[in-house]
Amino acid sequence: MLKKIFFIILSLNLLNHCDYTPVYSKLNKVDYKIVITSFSGDKDVNNLIATNLKRTSNEESDQIINVIFNTKYKKNVLAKNSAGSITDYQTDVVTTFIIKKDDDSESFSVNEKFNFKKMTDKYEEKNYERNIKKNLANSISEKLILRLAVIK
Repeated sequence: MLKKIFFIILSLNLLNHCDYTPVYSKLNKVDYKIVITSFSGDKDVNNLIATNLKRTSNEESDQIINVIFNTKYKKNVLAKNSAGSITDYQTDVVTTFIIKKDDDSESFSVNEKFNFKKMTDKYEEKNYERNIKKNLANSISEKLILRLAVIK
């Protein structure tokens, strides 16, 4: 019994004095201001990307990064059944970014794809497609933020 109490007190003492910090705790802390100069292409995806970038931007920073992007959204037929009606779709979002910082300019492209089945209810399918666009835009904006962290 005494050994158990001693072990519990020792382990709690060690845990209290341990300086634990999460590895990725400072990942989303940016020290630059992201200014979206212009964007073109799919309106929904562009607005979602712009909202995500504004949310992560540090408005009080002196370092300014200008971003221009063009988004192309396509919904392709992936499969049909034996009767010829569509069963599967593939959404494809290609975003081309041009990043300007000081006198440097860099261009890169991000391609995201997602496959999904056709639904019988058109309203549910539109909502599902809207959620897919939101998730793809979040993924694209996260890839841009990681790319901006490398540019510094």
